Amino acid sequence: MRITKAEFIAAAYKPAQYPAGALPEVILVGRSNVGKSSLINAIVGVKGLAKTSSVPGKTQTINFYRINDGFYLVDLPGFGYANVPKRVKKSWEAMVAAYVNERANLRGAVVILDPRRDPGDVEEGVYRWLLGECIPRATVLTKSDKLSRNEMHSRLAAIKKAIPDPGPIAFSSVTGEGKIALLRRIQEMLEGGGGAGINSDI
Repeated sequence: MRITKAEFIAAAYKPAQYPAGALPEVILVGRSNVGKSSLINAIVGVKGLAKTSSVPGKTQTINFYRINDGFYLVDLPGFGYANVPKRVKKSWEAMVAAYVNERANLRGAVVILDPRRDPGDVEEGVYRWLLGECIPRATVLTKSDKLSRNEMHSRLAAIKKAIPDPGPIAFSSVTGEGKIALLRRIQEMLEGGGGAGINSDI
């Protein structure tokens, strides 16, 4: 897949604010501050399209990015250790639940992990849900440039034992490692769901 166009379309709190139409969608799921915004900017090649922050829990909406006028990348609010009130966390949960339960054009999920952390109960729950709903998935280990080659090899081996995904992708928004592999996986998700309007020349 070659991305030639990427646009921020909407920040939604409720279904009425979702983009209209039936373009296929791929969600990005991960802990707060795991590097989702940096990943989006890196794979679409548009610096600053997704706003990055050093403050966990900054993203509190479901953000839609239209790619090649053919599909959406959908950035879900980060979960986990965000330092926000419980009432805010509950509203996030309800917002995400409304999306995943009602969005018929969901075609796949990219689960984003920090390789320096062991997957926890919440990540296990995410994988159980994806498996139960038969949603195609890819696992991405961001910030690979922060680990040495030996450290990354060791962490990959450990994480593979903890998640139901034999092929996590090591990714760096700094070096570009893993970009082509991730775009191929997204392409496969979209083609499996009948996505259209995608320029595939990798």
